[in-house]
Amino acid sequence: MFSKRKIIKAAKPYKKKWTERIEVSRHKADYDGSHYYYVLFLNIWGNPQGALAVRTDGVVADLDTAKAIIWKISSYNNIMRFASKELKDNIKRPVGVMKTIEKQMLDFYGEDLHKHKLGKEIALLLNMCRTIYRNRYSLVGILKEMISISDTQESKKVLGYDTFEQLQHLFIDAHALMFQENKMQLENYKDLPKILADLNGHPKGKKLSKSLKHFHQEKIRQQLIKFDSGVVRKEIGDVSVLSYTAEDVEYFKELKRNEGLLRFESNLVPDIRN
Repeated sequence: MFSKRKIIKAAKPYKKKWTERIEVSRHKADYDGSHYYYVLFLNIWGNPQGALAVRTDGVVADLDTAKAIIWKISSYNNIMRFASKELKDNIKRPVGVMKTIEKQMLDFYGEDLHKHKLGKEIALLLNMCRTIYRNRYSLVGILKEMISISDTQESKKVLGYDTFEQLQHLFIDAHALMFQENKMQLENYKDLPKILADLNGHPKGKKLSKSLKHFHQEKIRQQLIKFDSGVVRKEIGDVSVLSYTAEDVEYFKELKRNEGLLRFESNLVPDIRN
């Protein structure tokens, strides 16, 4: 039975200032068959100053156990924030325009591209359109699964090993899909002037040209570069040199996992008071 008073009483000796407020996580994490709460010490402005892991019976965990507990619950919170903001915003994008561009491209160029002087560039644009609207279904599925796990957590309140691993997997996969799209768009952005020049003067290509000009704007390029430069911290790896190939996407996933661990080690571990 949860006793918030018991957890707070166990955490009080670990306060560094009498003004610190103690906040107990709504969820607890399973570790070797025992359940632990994640405790935060907040200053008068509500900013975290320290962390602690306390077993449900009020016993303060050792440091190694605390790291495992705080890693799980803090990661869970971060993943759910990502789902409710960044992932939802990504899904709201009007990807139906990609199907429109695909149709316009096929009407103008046809399927047989190997003899066309811009065959490679046109194939990339078609592949990008198909990837973006195909990924949309995958991202919606990931969001639905995250929401389902969140709903289950609201009733269970215990974050188990399998659930945590699945959430981590979903989080990495979502970022990998977004990374793949971004890389394809960056590459395609460089190719668009060639395609637009090829369409110039063709009456049948007017609608396609208008559609493509919409995507060849400086503000769009800046958004793509911003994502590319910020999706993984530079000290982990330079993703700007990676492409959208399957091999590079898998390498990106590895970098993203490493980034999560580094963020935890550098941002949270020094503040653990166990």
